[in-house]
Amino acid sequence: MLSSPGETKEWQYITLMKRIYLIDCPGVVPPSSAATDEDILLRGVVRVERVEHPAQYMDAVLRRCRPRHVELTYEVSGYKDANDFLDMVARKRGRLLKGGEPDLDGVAKMVISDFLRGKLPWCTLPPESDAPAGEADADTTELDLDALPAGDADKAADENAEPEEGDGEDSDFEGFED
Repeated sequence: MLSSPGETKEWQYITLMKRIYLIDCPGVVPPSSAATDEDILLRGVVRVERVEHPAQYMDAVLRRCRPRHVELTYEVSGYKDANDFLDMVARKRGRLLKGGEPDLDGVAKMVISDFLRGKLPWCTLPPESDAPAGEADADTTELDLDALPAGDADKAADENAEPEEGDGEDSDFEGFED
């Protein structure tokens, strides 16, 4: 089982398939001078349990995820903002405090944990390349625009208007063995 951020003391090998391993190793993720508390939290550097007022980070999580993925994961729809989303999820899951008030911070911790563990699908485009325009790598593959956040999907669609020819399959691919 993988450990929480800051707890890995030695390498852990997890066999996924024959000859394919997941390696969990200790790592130091020093924050850059430009890193915000939001960046540090959403990179998984700190434990979610130790965050004060986690609901303040929900706008950032919702910005990175496509609304339909959020709606499908938590079975809610029509939320207006992060607080409305947290309220709906809290009521749906029965996470209420005394007096029937929704436990916004508790639900926010749950959602942030889901985000960090991959339960909420999201991705970002890699930084712009320094290569001159038109010089794409030979291994370029078509992006799954459905998996990108709305802003990145639009940007990727513009940049990839004309996909390169080819079958997209690697002839050296041997397949996975169980």
